[in-house]
Amino acid sequence: MKFIMIKKGGSIAFVLVFSFLILFSSNSVDANETISVGNIELELIHFDESLVPDQNHAGFCALLFDTDGKLVIENGQAWLYTTGLYEEPVEGLRDWYGKWISHARSFNPETLVSGEKKLALGLAPADRWAVIHHAIKVSDDLYVVFYSTNKGVRAAVSDRPDGGFFTAPDFEIVPTEDWELEGGEGASLESCGGHVKVHEDEDEFVFYYLYDSYNVNTRVGQLGWAKVRLCKHSRYLELIEKHPDNPLDLLPEGYLAARAGGNAATDVMIDGKHTLFYFTRPDEETYNLMVALAEDELFQDIVEETYLGGLLGREDIIEKFQAYIIDDILHIIYENRLEDGTWQTGIRLYKIIE
Repeated sequence: MKFIMIKKGGSIAFVLVFSFLILFSSNSVDANETISVGNIELELIHFDESLVPDQNHAGFCALLFDTDGKLVIENGQAWLYTTGLYEEPVEGLRDWYGKWISHARSFNPETLVSGEKKLALGLAPADRWAVIHHAIKVSDDLYVVFYSTNKGVRAAVSDRPDGGFFTAPDFEIVPTEDWELEGGEGASLESCGGHVKVHEDEDEFVFYYLYDSYNVNTRVGQLGWAKVRLCKHSRYLELIEKHPDNPLDLLPEGYLAARAGGNAATDVMIDGKHTLFYFTRPDEETYNLMVALAEDELFQDIVEETYLGGLLGREDIIEKFQAYIIDDILHIIYENRLEDGTWQTGIRLYKIIE
């Protein structure tokens, strides 16, 4: 706990603030079990299945990270992107999800309080989805988001973090490799939400971008890297290549999927190793939240894969995980679909025990 001094009307009042007041919400989780990851323990101390105020579809999209992969926090506030339903679904392979757009809102990563939503990314004429999955602050007047269209991955740029993103011309990542096409009809790619810097100077930003394969009708898929270049002057993005060692070695034999990973190569380290959060699906009903530990930022040398838990509360799908650490508390924020069919923003907090 901590004290905050508030000055109001010429007088000073001391307000006792519990850093983890949120733990006493109706969605609290009993802190009676720990999970061994490397040489540390994680204790689940809080769970909220529906974090933001608007409850009619506010699925987690992404938080805003800098080019080094660290969470952007300015004056105690971060940026949170969520998706909303633009048009109700109709019958058909590409239509049964409906059309989706993305919103931006301020977000306090410690108190978990978010602001009002504002339209960040609307639909380009050819797209059915405009679902942001990753957001990068390149400079004070250059922001890039990657989003899923229900067929591939596109990008959009803006001079602000909270809206006005315009689709980058000529940039798209689409299925071309055998592993990306596995699963039958409806092959697609999604932008998962992670990047690793390769090179940056005043002219360009080159990085590996994390994406996954996704079969629309069977929801199978795996994770891989795409090398991307951004020209800071023209704001032009280009796909350089897909990593030759794709996909990542995360899919257990006989499983349907190991996908929907989150921000990688950030300052979120466990036991001195890089972390990647993702899910596996041994069958159609099961979603396992996993963490992989690796010596390298591209997870070519994975040393451990650990099960963190399954569905909680009213969840029937969990995906798109991003993470940050504050005061030895690991925050995993993600998208979930609840039993009522709505997509929401969930969060799980773990106390890190050395």
